Amino acid sequence: MLMLPIVKQKCVEIRQEIHWTEKRIIESSFHIILDKKQLLIKDEKIPISKILDISYRIDQKQSSIGYLYLHTIHGVRTFHIREDPTYFIEIFKKIRSETEQYG
Repeated sequence: MLMLPIVKQKCVEIRQEIHWTEKRIIESSFHIILDKKQLLIKDEKIPISKILDISYRIDQKQSSIGYLYLHTIHGVRTFHIREDPTYFIEIFKKIRSETEQYG
């Protein structure tokens, strides 16, 4: 059954290409999509029950790039972000608490 997304967070991928005479920085984007049962990251599905927390850090002095940390039972995954994830994290925590309560 297809679940409708509740909220999504835009992430960026940054990679460097080095050629003979130049170095280019290539940036692309994707969304982390949250529904009532899981997070969808590209082709990967992570059940809400496997996610312990989501946090972030944005260094206002450096640049507009920040870091979204996905704390799972398998470790921490880091994603680059440019947009404030506060709303995304609030909704995740609400869903997570409902999942634990009605489990």
